[in-house]
Amino acid sequence: MLKQILSPKTCAECRLCCGFDCTDLWELPVLPAETVEAVHRRDSAVALTAAGEEQTFTAPELRENEIYACPMLGESGCIMGDEKPFDCKIWPFRMMQDETGALRIAVASYCPGMEQYTEKQLRDFLSQGLAQQILNYAKAHPSHVKPFSAQYRMIW
Repeated sequence: MLKQILSPKTCAECRLCCGFDCTDLWELPVLPAETVEAVHRRDSAVALTAAGEEQTFTAPELRENEIYACPMLGESGCIMGDEKPFDCKIWPFRMMQDETGALRIAVASYCPGMEQYTEKQLRDFLSQGLAQQILNYAKAHPSHVKPFSAQYRMIW
């Protein structure tokens, strides 16, 4: 979805979005039923927990510098292929509430691949259809909408 602005090589070298520490476990991807099935086809032992009406990965209790790597992260990147969770397909974009609770599209300011883009460039990219797809998905899957976070820039 994002290959026009993020190269697979950039993402494969970084993998920041696939590792979680004790401060950002809230960012674990939410998994609708069809994605849960795809996860279990790849690894039936993956533990999941409720996330609203859907599910997410069950992370262990983490201390300070410990990192929980997504169980779908393999040697060469995500093993989910085309069945990757929607949250992951659009990251570093997020379906997020702003300070007032309104649905917005935000971008992770800490994604190394996004540093080169202005907000206008990102809005132009989103306006090619991805923004509407993200907003439609958020309305159909409200469990995927994250609460406001100052680590993200609201861009749509």
